[in-house]
Amino acid sequence: MQPRSSLSRRSPSIRAMPCFSALGGAIEFHRGQFKRAIPYLEVAFREKPNDLTIRINLAESHFHEGNHAAALALCDEAIALADPSLRLARLGAHLAQAQEDFPLAIRLYRHLVKCDAKDWSLWNNLGNALGFEGDHEGAVEALQKAVALAPDSKPIRINLGNALIDAGNGDEAEAVLTRAGKDFADDATPFLSLFNLYRLVGREDDAYAAIAEAARRAPDDASIQSDHGQEAARRNRYDEAEAAFETAVRLDPKLGPPYVGLASVYERMNREVELEPLKIRAEAAGTDAQSMSYIDALRFKRAEAFDDAFAALEAAGDVIVPGRKHHLRGIMLDRMGRQDEAFEAFTAMNEHWQADPSMPTERARQYRDMIVTATDVLTPEWLRSWTPALPFEDRPSPIFIVGFPRSGTTLLDTMLMADPRVRVLEEEPFLAEAEAELGGVEALATATEDQVRAAREGYFRRAAAICELDAESIVVDKHPMHLNKVPVIRRLFPGARFVLAMRHPCDVLLSCYITNFRINAAMANFLDLDDAAALYDLTFTHWEKARALFDVPVATIIYERLVEDTEGQLEPVFDWLGLQWPGKAFDHTKAARARGTVATASYAQVTEPIYSRAKGRWTKYRRHLERIHPILAPWIERYGYDY
Repeated sequence: MQPRSSLSRRSPSIRAMPCFSALGGAIEFHRGQFKRAIPYLEVAFREKPNDLTIRINLAESHFHEGNHAAALALCDEAIALADPSLRLARLGAHLAQAQEDFPLAIRLYRHLVKCDAKDWSLWNNLGNALGFEGDHEGAVEALQKAVALAPDSKPIRINLGNALIDAGNGDEAEAVLTRAGKDFADDATPFLSLFNLYRLVGREDDAYAAIAEAARRAPDDASIQSDHGQEAARRNRYDEAEAAFETAVRLDPKLGPPYVGLASVYERMNREVELEPLKIRAEAAGTDAQSMSYIDALRFKRAEAFDDAFAALEAAGDVIVPGRKHHLRGIMLDRMGRQDEAFEAFTAMNEHWQADPSMPTERARQYRDMIVTATDVLTPEWLRSWTPALPFEDRPSPIFIVGFPRSGTTLLDTMLMADPRVRVLEEEPFLAEAEAELGGVEALATATEDQVRAAREGYFRRAAAICELDAESIVVDKHPMHLNKVPVIRRLFPGARFVLAMRHPCDVLLSCYITNFRINAAMANFLDLDDAAALYDLTFTHWEKARALFDVPVATIIYERLVEDTEGQLEPVFDWLGLQWPGKAFDHTKAARARGTVATASYAQVTEPIYSRAKGRWTKYRRHLERIHPILAPWIERYGYDY
């Protein structure tokens, strides 16, 4: 008897296996088990690479598992464009955009919107990809279509606003983002974009209002609070800055930027004794080492331990903006006697700010052109055409301290504060605003008595908003660039007296070049030595012409003499101005600290005893200043200096 053959299960053929693999992969895929689906689908794909279903399932499985490179490789452009389901094109476009292959993403999105023109998300993504690729006009067009399809979508409207900014359509961008800010009342994002827009076009007041509103809308966002603090500090609003930084620290105790900001505020407000406790706070919170190194840099700087300060600043890395870091490096190198390296650092600072998108170099040129125009107006014929100037007896005329920036005007106004009646206006724009209200310098001649009176009252009203004024108060209006405002001063205040702060032109221009000013149209001239020299020449040309035309009563304070003989230089000026001379008991450093925040670049120096180290500093940088000597030489000679 023959034994019966045993039953055996028949194995599938090799040809049949891809079908089972595809099926198994599809089952796992639809169950959401993407990791388990991938091995099945890879077997099936090797055998059937042209099967769209297998390819799509495998690509999407890789995507869900985070294998984006493998997923994108399966989204072959030719195959994706031929896929009627559009799944490969959608996935490929998304992945290409995420990996910054914007040309591929754009081609796939253009295909997708042709097939499905009512999908707002596709138009939005196409617009974003076009923007990244630099086609800003195309981005705006795509995003406008997305907004038309989904007008209530906040992200799309923000994207459109940003695209309009990139395309240079600032007015339209402002309108779009402002509407978004109103429609989405609790969202900070529109105002962050408006902040960027306003900074770009140099509208600093609006920029600050935008970041302040963003911070109000995002009270729990430490980064936005910190950004608000940075902008408040830039505008000398140190109380607001400190409050914003403290809020950021409370929200995120480890976040470095608010500690950096607080350190800068303390140093800027001459509260250097608080830097050590701040470092202890930061260290206890676990803040990064670079932020703590920056605090150390400021501590050592104020202690005049410049080698240690420089080392700490280098260790701080990029925790502060490059312009600020270059400036601090320059200061420390200068005090270490390394003048050539210091000049390189200051030049790097200025080159950084020259690249600011608000076009400071162009704004500087426009400012110089404005001075030329104002100077051309100054003729005897023009002055004879003025309507009568009537005296005003309701309060004393202000005293105007003028002098090119960095000539000692802040030191001077601090000293005049020895008279308790003095109220200092520190570089306020009130005169420029009054001049604008009267129609500009050309219109001063025909201003009526009522117009002049209204402008004068407006000036004092603005002054009273920032300092207490009574009938006995004497306003001291300190503003270096009021050298160019003699006509409007004489129109508003015919009896006003001037104090001119004078310093060696080379020292002045060097100091302007190495100072990290807030870049408005005037200060932008100091980003380039040639522009700075041109501004000096134009400014003193205007001043001397106006001084002679209006017969301006002026007391001149020579900085180099002031630092050597303070009492001898100041007592006659106090007497001439009708101010009370305090005698030898006067200590200007106490007055400087008592006055609160000093808003100018001389904030640290005015709290120090009178020193002469800045006298003749330019001689250490002589070779760097040679190219501007031809412009300065006539003024050096005119004002009795040596070169």
